[in-house]
Amino acid sequence: MRRASRFIREDGRGFLVAIDMQTGSGEGPALDAVEKVAAGGPDGILASWQIARRYPEAFRRCGLILRIDGTTTMLGNRAKSDMFAQMYELEMAARLGADAVVCMAFPGKDDEEVSLRKLVALIDEAEEIGMPVIAESIPGGWGGPVPWDAKNIALAARICVEVGADAIKTPAPENLAEMKLLVDNCEAPIFILGGPKKESEDEVVKYAADVVAAGASGIAFGRNTWLASDPTDMTRRLAKAVHG
Repeated sequence: MRRASRFIREDGRGFLVAIDMQTGSGEGPALDAVEKVAAGGPDGILASWQIARRYPEAFRRCGLILRIDGTTTMLGNRAKSDMFAQMYELEMAARLGADAVVCMAFPGKDDEEVSLRKLVALIDEAEEIGMPVIAESIPGGWGGPVPWDAKNIALAARICVEVGADAIKTPAPENLAEMKLLVDNCEAPIFILGGPKKESEDEVVKYAADVVAAGASGIAFGRNTWLASDPTDMTRRLAKAVHG
């Protein structure tokens, strides 16, 4: 994964900022959030197509990880259908200069085969051009019946890696002491997502440090970075928490 060296440092760790939720929500960070975040020195940014195309300068010193799938929008009927589908071809990601792509995977969901087949098809295509694929592994899907405990998180991540994912983005078990089960079960870099906005910025930084100390390769935080009072400073603080 030579391209992965753009977002995983020599210490084997990486700090990613997620600015890719807008393709479904139509809302999210301020339009200039990517510039403020990039100024703080993350290792990589998960970005929508528009951000990657509109702000190329933001990715000169960090990796570009393109969100390649999308879901039912906020204007659609999410109660009836909340399906992630691939929106872009790998060739388009390569033209943008992407260092990796990211897509969802829902092991344990009632229709798990849909997302897993999509992931495998993407991996097959990515192999031809040497593009790393990050699977956002969510056991049972968002709000599904599968508990996000250490065993299920580890199983879902292992499944994604076994079908060919190069790295994993996933929630952490509530008890970080159980992170070892996930790390020992997964032969790929593991990035822990940030989840809902936390109460204090110090809490965010401590959580990032604790996650890495527990064995994760790094973090992929979104709103806890770009909704901070000073996104640039928060990015710097999180980078230090990850890399020491």
